[in-house]
Amino acid sequence: MLSQNIRDLLKRALREDAPRGDITSCYFGNSKTRVTARIIAKADGILCGLEAAEQCFRLVSRRIIFQANYADGDRIKKGAALAELNGGLNAILLAERTALNLLQHLSGIATETGKMAARLKHSKARLLDTRKTTPGLRSLEKYAVRCGGGENHRADLSAMVLIKNNHLAGLSLRELSRRLKYFKRRKKNIRVEIEAATLKQVENFLRLPVDIIMLDNLRPPLIRRAVNLRAKLNPDCLLEISGNVRAANIGALAKTGADYISCGALTHSAPALDIALRVL
Repeated sequence: MLSQNIRDLLKRALREDAPRGDITSCYFGNSKTRVTARIIAKADGILCGLEAAEQCFRLVSRRIIFQANYADGDRIKKGAALAELNGGLNAILLAERTALNLLQHLSGIATETGKMAARLKHSKARLLDTRKTTPGLRSLEKYAVRCGGGENHRADLSAMVLIKNNHLAGLSLRELSRRLKYFKRRKKNIRVEIEAATLKQVENFLRLPVDIIMLDNLRPPLIRRAVNLRAKLNPDCLLEISGNVRAANIGALAKTGADYISCGALTHSAPALDIALRVL
């Protein structure tokens, strides 16, 4: 079931699209006409957002009957009838664009994630998303990543520690070590990750009480050396590949022996999946 936060988001989206109602349907539609409509896939992909789309229609009119033929996470083919609706024509048209926008966007993310995850099938590496999400849509976009076979990185800045280069500016290794030990004593259940841009940083950070080291834009030969260093210095530390990850190189990156591969493009650049609504 959708959370109240998502319901509120959908209400705002509907108000954004029709702040003073649908002027076209008001003057040229027919409020008494009841129709049947179908939501049709116009491309192959992985479905995501059908429940959110259904809620858009129900928020407009409780008299709309929405029958889903598929579930989020299902692989769909071009031409598939994803759902069938029956209700007032004006009400269906009022919710149509908001519902389809979400459905296309989330299915696009799930589909792109599925393509990337398929390239990791024969490796131990797991595909992660990032915080590079559309403001206000993070929970839905991260849900779409899961529907596509990926996993979620930290949900927000409060979820875990991720020390990046900007945090390290002017901070000595000794001071960093002191702060990490202090934090680990105070917050035993919160994971700590740190970004490394060089092999020397990897070596230094493997000697610190960190759970994950993010390998930022390192090439595969250096990543393999980092994996070897991990085996010698801190076998329990996880390694995450990040930076310039794309479908063309993710397979090679997975062969290096790292544990995670994170990709911001899953959420910030995935093309929308073509989905339409047709009144019968």
